Amino acid sequence: MAKNNFAGQRRNSATALRSLAIILSRKGVCSDVGPLNAAAEQCSLASAHGDKTWGYDITSLTFQLNPPKGTVPVKAKDFRIELNISMVGRFDGEPDDQFARLEINVEKYAQGPAGAELKAAWHFDRHIIDTKKDSPHVTEDIHPLYHFQFGGARMTKIANQLGQTLLLDPPRLMHPPMDGLLAIDFVLANYAGVVWKALREDPQYANLIIPQFKQFWKPYFDAVAGSWANPRSINSGFLCPFVVG
Repeated sequence: MAKNNFAGQRRNSATALRSLAIILSRKGVCSDVGPLNAAAEQCSLASAHGDKTWGYDITSLTFQLNPPKGTVPVKAKDFRIELNISMVGRFDGEPDDQFARLEINVEKYAQGPAGAELKAAWHFDRHIIDTKKDSPHVTEDIHPLYHFQFGGARMTKIANQLGQTLLLDPPRLMHPPMDGLLAIDFVLANYAGVVWKALREDPQYANLIIPQFKQFWKPYFDAVAGSWANPRSINSGFLCPFVVG
């Protein structure tokens, strides 16, 4: 049996991060791509979590952007997004659940009309659960394995500054898993559409992003579609716990 080239796969992932850093710097999307290069260095090394894993952290990768349409307050300015990612992938994981740990925080900042700093955040993670041992429905409220939620711990830190805002944990919205490349593509697609569309026409960018959709999203959606299969796979129950029976 051929030996798995996990070191080579780590190097390929690291190279992709460095290549994306060059593209974002060239396009002026991020003034400091140091967090991506640091993540690439971390990714290229044998993971501290085991030989069959890979991973990295992206810390405070900052996007200086124009406020999106519909931003309230209307006169908010100096809009920026800070992206933080902590992830550990498993080379021997199931195709539809390739991460041992995955946490993504999209923190948005702007200066309000009166000069105060304004903040909003979205949190994405893989629910901390063992799909080999636990049931898809062990939580009190619905908890898809991979999900987004508004706020999270990044907002509870400023709970005493939220005024009339009501902050709740639910809903937890199903979403396919993302590595660092896909998370950056997510930010650009939602908050810098003009830049994102131009990048999608760039063959270098497309060659980095498109394979990630095939690797992480196709198995996810295949498993979700399998919620109506008989018999149903165990993982589909974790990915899409809304569907029962």
